[in-house]
Parts: sequence; C-alpha cells; structure tokens
Amino acid sequence: MNIKLQNIVDNLDIIRQLFDKDLIISVLDENGVVQGFSLPEGVPPQVEVGSVFEDPSGIFAEVIRRGITKHNYLPKEVMGFPVEGNLVPIKDDGKVVGCVICTYSVESKERIKHIATEFQESIQEIDNSIQDVVKGIESLFTMLTTMNQMTSDVEKDVNEATDVVNNISHNASHSNILALNASIEAARSGDAGRGFAVVATEMGKLAKDSGTSATQIKATLSVIVNHLETITESIKEADDMAKTHIDSISSIRNILEHTISIAQELENDIEI
Repeated sequence: MNIKLQNIVDNLDIIRQLFDKDLIISVLDENGVVQGFSLPEGVPPQVEVGSVFEDPSGIFAEVIRRGITKHNYLPKEVMGFPVEGNLVPIKDDGKVVGCVICTYSVESKERIKHIATEFQESIQEIDNSIQDVVKGIESLFTMLTTMNQMTSDVEKDVNEATDVVNNISHNASHSNILALNASIEAARSGDAGRGFAVVATEMGKLAKDSGTSATQIKATLSVIVNHLETITESIKEADDMAKTHIDSISSIRNILEHTISIAQELENDIEI
C-alpha cells in the first residue's frame, strides 16, 4: 500500500472524530480496492478491506482520472440510509494513488425536506380553499349590492305610489265637499232636486269610501317603506361585514403566502 494511503488509514478514527457529524470514511487505492474504513458506532460495514468499490455512478473513476474532488449522493437503496459527501483524490508526487470517500447520513435532512414539502402543499391547499371563500364572499357582496339597488328602486316606487294615494285622498276630500254642496243645492230645489240629491248622496259615499281606502293604502305603503328601510339597513350591515371578512381573509392570505415562501426557501436550503 502507498505510504500516504497507509498514513491516512492509520488515522481514520482520529480524522472522523474531528467532525461533529457521524462520518463514514473509506480509503481506496487507484484501482478502487478498499484499503480501510472507519464507521460511526452502530453502523454495520457495507464493504470489506480488500474488496473492490462498486461505482455505478462513475464518479470515483472521474476523481482518479482527473484528480479532482467530487460531491456525491447515494440513495437509501445503496447503504440502507441516504448519504452524501465528497470523494477526494490522494496524490503522491503529482500522481493520483487513491481516494478518500467521506460521507454522512442525510436521512434527517431528507425527512425535513419531506415535511417541508408536505407543509408547503398543505398551506397551498388552505390558500386555495381561502380563495374559494373569497370568491363566495365577493359573489355575496355583488348580490347584496344588487339587492340594495332593487330595494332602493322598490322604495322609490312605493313613494311614488304614496304620492298617487295622497292625490286620491285629496280628490276624495274635494269630491266629498262637492257632494255636500250638491245636497244643499238639491234641498233648496225641493222636489225638482230630489234626483240630484240621490246622486249627491252616492257621490258623498263614494268620496268617503275612496278616502277611507286611500288612508288604508297609505298606511300599508308606510309599513312597506318601514320594512324596506329595515331590509336596506340589514343589507348595509351584511355588506360591511362582507367587506370586513374580505379584508381579514386578504391578510390571512398574505400570511399564508409568506409561509409558503418560507417553506419553499427551507426546501431549497436542504436540497440535495
């Protein structure tokens, strides 16, 4: 074995203890033959000294050929847990005589990445649901605006009808006075005015009935106006509440968007 490789093999345990992470360190010669390794406590060996390192990725061969350091990632299927680390060429008088492979477990890192992804997806689902709620409230807001306009139109029509009833009431009062005057004149005319007196009496009754009906209609319209005012006030309150909810949900969406951004940054920071 090359002296440099031997020195590294003799000090593998010390080298591994210099780092906080539970490192897996292997020393290979230029042909990929394992010369030695050092494992954290409890980690079973995956290779034996003297065995040939399996290199399906071709990274080891590139490190030996080019004499450069390369970073590599091995999925869970290779060692039973995912690892990543560096392959560093060992040179003696400018010639590559071997390689040190230093890896560490990224199982926790991948678990955090998975959690971050699920968290981001959950927040996105919440955001989508909130968008649906906002659309519903906006539709309600539109409906309330339309109802408010319709109520205003109905109130305007009722006021116009009230004016008509007031005219009818005024005309009935005027007709009643004419009927009374006609009765007086008929009485003065004696027998010649009896027929006219009957007409005057019926006109008086009609005027009285018209006045009574007009009063009743006016009272009913007044009640309708009061109800419309109550409805208008309720619509206004519902409208204000809808606006408040939209503002609140908008604030929540801003917070969720910021949370999604944080989750994305976290996922990017732990990207392998």
